[in-house]
This record gives sequence, structure tokens and C-alpha cells, in this order.
Amino acid sequence: MTFASLTNIVVACLCLGVILQSVRMIRNIRLIQTGDLGDTIKSLDRATAQARAVLAELKDVLITDGAANARIIATGETLRDELSVMVGIGNAVADRIMEAASPGDQHNKADAVTPKPSPKRSRRRRAAPRADTAVEGAPAHASLQ
Repeated sequence: MTFASLTNIVVACLCLGVILQSVRMIRNIRLIQTGDLGDTIKSLDRATAQARAVLAELKDVLITDGAANARIIATGETLRDELSVMVGIGNAVADRIMEAASPGDQHNKADAVTPKPSPKRSRRRRAAPRADTAVEGAPAHASLQ
């Protein structure tokens, strides 16, 4: 089979498809001509009115649900921010604990210089605020540098 005969077969199949669609279209046109055009227009008008009503309901639902979802998202973002600050503070505390627990010359010297509390004092001591504590909103590693 040559290329020319293959293309002729393909074109013949496409022409057959066009003929079939033309016959279907002619049948539909005859049905519209014999039927009442007024009924067709009324049914189209009813369908359009129903579509408008559905779209109006959908718009109302989107407005109310959209506002509710926006409030929920804002609350979630606030909680996320608070939790990220808490995690940053927790990481800074954990790093300080790890530094204090690790053996090192720097910490041993600091322990030797720090006076021991006398037995007359109460066992409770208030910790002085440290300069390297985490700042709200700052990453935990920034406070340790």
C-alpha cells in the first residue's frame, strides 16, 4: 500500500464522519422546524432562570462560608505564630541545658567562681534573667550566637 492510497482511505473515513454528522444535524433542524419554537424558548428561559437561582444560592453560600473560613484561618495563623515562638523559646532553653550539662572548661571555671549558698539562706534562689534568652519572634539559634 502506498502513501497516496493510505491518505485516500483516511480522507474517505473523515468524509463518512462528516456525512453522518450532517444527517444528524438535518434531523435536529427538522425537529425544531416542526416543533413549536415558543416551547423551545420557554424551556430555555426556565433553564436559564434555574441556573441563575442556583448561582445566587452558590454566591450566598460562598460569602458566608468564605467569611467563616477566613476567620478560622486567621485564628490558625495566630496559633501558628504563638507556637513557633514557644518552639523557639523551648529550643533556646534546651540548648542552654545542653550547654550546662556538657563538660567543658568554660563551665567548670564558672562553677568554681560561683559562691555556694550558705545553709542559713533559703534553698530557693531566684534566677537572674540571662542576656542570651530567646527574643519573641527570633529563631532559637539566633539567641545563642
